[in-house]
Amino acid sequence: MKNLGKAAVAATLLTTSVSPVLAATENKTEVKSNKTAAESSSKKTSSSESSKASSSSEASKSSSSVASSSSKKAAEKSTKKAAKKSTKKVAKNTKKTTKKAAKTTKKSTKKAAKDTKKAAKTTKKSTKKSTKKAAKDTKKAAKTTKKSTKKAAKNTKKAAKTTKKSTKKAAKDTKKAAKTTKKSTKKAAKNTKKAAKTAKKSTKKAAKKASAKSTSASSTSSAK
Repeated sequence: MKNLGKAAVAATLLTTSVSPVLAATENKTEVKSNKTAAESSSKKTSSSESSKASSSSEASKSSSSVASSSSKKAAEKSTKKAAKKSTKKVAKNTKKTTKKAAKTTKKSTKKAAKDTKKAAKTTKKSTKKSTKKAAKDTKKAAKTTKKSTKKAAKNTKKAAKTTKKSTKKAAKDTKKAAKTTKKSTKKAAKNTKKAAKTAKKSTKKAAKKASAKSTSASSTSSAK
């Protein structure tokens, strides 16, 4: 559009510059015609000469008119040709510019599409890598948790076993202690009973001895 405007201005300027040329040509022709007529008039010496001069003036006028018309037509033709050439050049330049712009746009679009594809590929790669790493870390954490849980369960089982063993031993020791206590108590009771029996026997023996002694003393006293 910009180039077409320039072409129109160029054509206008060309027309404007041609018009004064045409005007100058017409004025020159007219002056020449007037000069010829004046010369013809001053040279009249007779009617035949006047007639000849008149005919010559008319012929000159006609020739001048034809020349003026030819010059005008030639100028118009030249202007038209220049305008046509300018328009054709502008159209050619416009076509060339449009084609170049289209080519540049196509190239830019292709590059943008390529860059978008590259960016999408990079994003996909990064996402895939991150997801893979996260999955790996989760798996590792799950494995560690499982290991820890297994170890804790093992320790709990071991502790429970130890506690059971300790409880069983404590019960056994208590039972043994109770049995020993019962045996000791029974022995002590038996010993107490034996001691009581011995004490009773000794007391009975002592009483019998005392009674015999008393009887013996009484018998001796009576004999005297």
